Amino acid sequence: VLEELVSRRKSGEPLQYILGKWEFMGLPFYTRPCALIPRQDTETLCEEALSIGGKTLLDLCCGTGCIGVSLAKLGGFEVTFGDISPDCLALARENAAINQIFSDRFTAVTGDVIGDRAMMESLKGHYDVVLANIVADVIIPLSRVVPEFLQEDSIFICSGILNTRLPEVLDALEKNGLQILSTEQQEDWCRVTAALLET
Repeated sequence: VLEELVSRRKSGEPLQYILGKWEFMGLPFYTRPCALIPRQDTETLCEEALSIGGKTLLDLCCGTGCIGVSLAKLGGFEVTFGDISPDCLALARENAAINQIFSDRFTAVTGDVIGDRAMMESLKGHYDVVLANIVADVIIPLSRVVPEFLQEDSIFICSGILNTRLPEVLDALEKNGLQILSTEQQEDWCRVTAALLET
């Protein structure tokens, strides 16, 4: 067994997938190749959401669910997970369970939020905080639909943006009726906090 693990690591497979579990925000999370590995620098997104506070949270492109689960556990949020991958949503449910976040505290919805009206209807409603920790190529089209989930005092936080793509993301957010509240850069990655444009 040890030889197999060493062989997998030598072949370039990430340690987090080999171990099958990783820590994020001091909490345990299962990891599988269907979802990105929870990264320590993403914890700053959670810290930003915790500092803002609120009751309801939409975690778009949720992957492992580490962000939504952490905020449910540490901030008391009621979470809606959204992802195009059924495997990711199954993983998010498992990670909610191992952190004792039970089904009365979260909802999981599968589909493409950008092009699927049924998915949009399933997610319908306004949330205190909407999050998307994904690449710029997904955040840019997401910016068209995110305002439908926001109300006057809601916040949208997106991260996972390479600093070279930040101007494109900011332009897309502003064109779709969001005002930029802050941007933060950590090494090559950026995080943006935005809200509905005041009228």
